[in-house]
Amino acid sequence: MLLAAVLLAAAASPAALLGVWRGTSTCTDLVAAPSCHDEVVVYELTPGATPGTVHWKADKIVNGPPQPMGESELTYDAADACWKAEFQTPRVHFVWCLTVDGARMTGTGWLLPGKQTVRKVDVRKD
Repeated sequence: MLLAAVLLAAAASPAALLGVWRGTSTCTDLVAAPSCHDEVVVYELTPGATPGTVHWKADKIVNGPPQPMGESELTYDAADACWKAEFQTPRVHFVWCLTVDGARMTGTGWLLPGKQTVRKVDVRKD
């Protein structure tokens, strides 16, 4: 029981996310997200605006230099055991769910309200 509590605390610690991460973000459902493209990504994670949050700056690499994709605040969601960021535009409502295991971060992105998984992320810490 104590080990489980220690592992949960480590997973929920913003310090585990801080740094630069590089890898891939791949499409998983082209029916739900027909304009999706696989990407090579670079994520910079820094302390968030409020305690316990992490600021996420996401870039994609296309023909050389990084291109900004956006910035979000990640918060830990104990129910789903992942770091979440949610955003909504007039066209899309999207949630990221990311987990860290040492120097590797994986996760999924899904569309709401149906919760179709349309992206998988696999990145490694620099």
